[in-house]
Amino acid sequence: MVFGTGGMSHQLQGPRAGLINRAFDTAFLDALVSDPATQAKVAHIDYVREAGSEAIELVMWLVMRGALNDQVREVHRFYHVPASNTAVGHLILENLG
Repeated sequence: MVFGTGGMSHQLQGPRAGLINRAFDTAFLDALVSDPATQAKVAHIDYVREAGSEAIELVMWLVMRGALNDQVREVHRFYHVPASNTAVGHLILENLG
């Protein structure tokens, strides 16, 4: 097993505190499954701009994806925004090939 951890979109301080960008998070999860190479080219500042300052943690998910084969199967996906300021996601991928 390989785990990638870190919050999804969220910002805990400043004028954008409480920011959650569900559309960005969903697109990120989609890209991890279908097009991780393109997702890996996204500049870190774009993560901050689109998904908040703490969303840079998504880079850890990319590291996890890099440890897998090019082709994967999505086994499970979960996305939730609990009563805090952090979007939570789970993604289980199975190597193919």
